[in-house]
Amino acid sequence: MRRVLIPVLLAVAGCTVNVNTLDPEAVAHAYLKAIENGDFKKAYMLIDGVSQRYTPYGDFVKYWQNYFKRYGRPYKHTIHDVSKAKPGLVIVEYTWHYKKTPGVDTTVFLKERSYRMKLKFEFRRWAVKFRKYRIIKETPTPYGVQREVIEE
Repeated sequence: MRRVLIPVLLAVAGCTVNVNTLDPEAVAHAYLKAIENGDFKKAYMLIDGVSQRYTPYGDFVKYWQNYFKRYGRPYKHTIHDVSKAKPGLVIVEYTWHYKKTPGVDTTVFLKERSYRMKLKFEFRRWAVKFRKYRIIKETPTPYGVQREVIEE
């Protein structure tokens, strides 16, 4: 029994992310650092459930590899602002810094690029909203279907 249980526990422990998921800035920092270091498994574990459901891990890795081919690999980031948009949604403004490397197409090279990232609170943790989506509630009425946007 112990021989079976120990490898299972080690495998489960390896899949977890050691980040304070109750602090949105810590989650954003861990996500950006994981992308910079090429640790896509850790970054994938930090995105929200809806994004994970509709983005397979292979597509997630391919997205970031294409991003690196186009703009280069960032070597550090700076978080400028963490602001609460509404309950359960935080917007993080950050800048990625790049080094010019030989062999990379430098036609779109900039030393730094600024972005915004949304984090949402789900299941007692903050998670990065990787995909753009809306959750719509549909209520049947005698006159048709009434649609109400619950989350953007």
